Amino acid sequence: MTRLLFVDDEPHVLQGLRRMMRRVRDEWEVHTAESGEEALRIMAELPADVVVSDMRMPHMNGVELLNR
Repeated sequence: MTRLLFVDDEPHVLQGLRRMMRRVRDEWEVHTAESGEEALRIMAELPADVVVSDMRMPHMNGVELLNR
């Protein structure tokens, strides 16, 4: 199963993405993180096949996250 990780510092955006992705939960495993740091912790345990990140986040922007 393909594992997706959505990263955004706005909880309502992640909530909307989770709602949208319910239809494909049999095909894709969807995870969310509210920061780059949280995303790295999640990926240490559950490596993601695809990461979709907000580019403008405090502390660690999307470019820095994707580089790591």
